[in-house]
Amino acid sequence: ALGVAIEPAGETGRVVHGVGLRGLQEPADVLDAGNSGTTMRLLCGVLAGQPFFAVLTGDASLRRRPMGRVLEPLRQMGATAWGRAGGTLAPLAIRGGELRGLDYALPMASAQLKSALLLAGLYATGPTHLREPAASRDHTERLLRAQGVDLQAAGHDLWLTPPTAPLRPLDLVVPGDFSAAAF
Repeated sequence: ALGVAIEPAGETGRVVHGVGLRGLQEPADVLDAGNSGTTMRLLCGVLAGQPFFAVLTGDASLRRRPMGRVLEPLRQMGATAWGRAGGTLAPLAIRGGELRGLDYALPMASAQLKSALLLAGLYATGPTHLREPAASRDHTERLLRAQGVDLQAAGHDLWLTPPTAPLRPLDLVVPGDFSAAAF
C-alpha cells in the first residue's frame, strides 16, 4: 500500500524490495493494522516523516487502545496527527513532513513507543535523544544498527543520529509471531 514490492521467495520466504527512507508513496486507501498495536504505533513513526497524508485504522479492539502517547511526541517533532477522542484513539490521520530531532523522556518503558520515535528520528533534521525509565525490548535498535544507523546507548538513554547514507539491506529470518516480527 506504500509502494514497496514484496514477492515470494521459496515456500515461506519473501523478498522486500526497499525504496529507501524517502521512497514510500501515499496510500490510496486506509491502512488497516488489524489487531496489531505494534504495527499501528511503528507505522505512526514511519509515516510522521513522509511528505504525504495517510490514515491508519484497526479492528474494534485496536481502536480502543491508547495512541496519544505516540502521537504527542511525533507532533513535537513536527508531524501533524489527528485521531478520535482528542487525538488519542484510532482511526488516526497523519500528515508527515519535515521532522526535527527530539529530546524526550518516555513516560513508561515501551518498546513500541521507543521504536516509533526512533523510526521518526531517521527522518529528523537533528539527533533524537530518548530516555527510558527502564529497559524495554531492543529489537529496533539492533535492526537499525545492523543497517548502519548511528545509534548510541548508555544505560536507558539512546541517541540516534539521522543517517546521511542509505540504510544497508539485510538478509533476515523473521519469527512467525507478527507482533515480534513487526519490530
